[in-house]
Order: sequence, then structure tokens, then C-alpha cells
Amino acid sequence: MAKDKSCLLKVIGQALQACNVDVKEPVLVLGGGQEDLDILSACGFEKIILSNLDSGGMALDAEDIALPDNSYSLVFAHAVLHHCQCPQKAVGEMVRVSRKNVFFVEPNDSWALRTLVRLGFSFPYELAAVVANGGSIGGLRNGPVPNYIYRWTCREVEKSIAAYSPERQFNIRARPYWDFYVNEHDLLVRKESRVGGLAKRVGAGNLVALLHICQLFLNVFPFVRSQGNKFFCAISKGELQPWIQAQNGTFGLKRDA
Repeated sequence: MAKDKSCLLKVIGQALQACNVDVKEPVLVLGGGQEDLDILSACGFEKIILSNLDSGGMALDAEDIALPDNSYSLVFAHAVLHHCQCPQKAVGEMVRVSRKNVFFVEPNDSWALRTLVRLGFSFPYELAAVVANGGSIGGLRNGPVPNYIYRWTCREVEKSIAAYSPERQFNIRARPYWDFYVNEHDLLVRKESRVGGLAKRVGAGNLVALLHICQLFLNVFPFVRSQGNKFFCAISKGELQPWIQAQNGTFGLKRDA
């Protein structure tokens, strides 16, 4: 069943423009599949390199990407990092193999989402993904154990990048927003929370339609939008720190720093 991509495509489109991304250049997609291919194709990309742990083609581990530094102009990950054992390391690796930009979409960490968890409308572990795959994959590192849903803030990104690549400056554009990127099946299988029961009572199709109407109003006001369920982040690589020098492919402290 198709999902409404309009909100996600709008957010990505704004980031492409803000970061001056050339869609003619290849983009590396970590944990990629047909859904990512459809999304990025709709954004104008033609050279889309998909990778996944279980891929028959380019199998890459997001936490230890077997590629040289600065391999791709843009590295993209959609709903992948919360399946990693160390999401911060995965972000650092994405930045390392990127020449210019990193885009990722993950759950947002806000008081509104924490409240929904306490009320039982969300669950801190992703049981539904494993159930939907017969209990064999879909969890931590795409295995059978349901992963913890790691939620992000801009400050988390700043700390992660600074710790992984302290030699460089970065421009971080973070956008929390509401996007109920789900279909009827996604709602019905969420039996570990109250969402599954609610979808069954009112009708999954009706609930999806209601959620899409709600997100239109929730995204109007900046404060309300900041409490959203989604977190889009664009990381642009900058110059070296003023106290760092590069020599023979390595970084070090300037002697006159």
C-alpha cells in the first residue's frame, strides 16, 4: 500500500536547494531499497547507489562503511540509523565518506513524542517491524531483535559530528516536523501500542486520512512543528578548524595555533 510522500519530498527539496546539491551527481543511499529509489528519483536524482547489509549488490555496514573518505557528494539514509547499534558512529561514517553533504531522516526527540510514549500511542522499541518480517529481520542491524528507536535532536547531531570529526567545521540544518508517513498496514500491525487498536476500531484508512489532515495544521506553527515525530537533518562539510592543518593526508595541530 502506497504512502503519501508529499511532505517528505517537500522537506528534501528544500534541503537540496539550501545546500546547493547537484542532483546530477551520484548519491549513496545506506540501507536503501525501492522506497528510497522512488523518493530520490522524484527529487531528480538519476545516479542512485543503493546499499544494504543483506544486499546482493553493494553491501555496506553503516557503522563501518568500507569506502574511502569523500567518496560521494551526497550520502543519504532514511529510517536507517535507529536500526544501528551505535547511531552516532553511523552518522560519523556517513560524514566521512561524503564530499559535501549528508541527509538523514529519523524519529524526533521532543516532549510531545515522549508524552505519546507514556500514553501508550508509541513504543520505545520497534517490535512491529520485526513482526511484519516474520520475526526474522527488521530489528537491530536488520536482525530478529527489535531495535530501540533512537530519537534525535540538533544538539545530538552536533555532539556526534564534533566527536567523530573534530578537525572540521560543519553546517547543520535540522528540521523537526510532523509527517505520518504510514499506510493502513503500518497502523494495524502496531499492536504493541494503542495505535493498532485505534486503527481497527475507526478503520485504518480513516485513521491515515485523519493523520494527514492533522499534520497539515501541526506543521503551520514553528513551535508545534518542532515537536513533530520526524527529524530531518542536512549536514554540510566545511573548512578545517582554524587550529588544524592537513599534511600528507593526515591532520594535526598547527604549530602556531
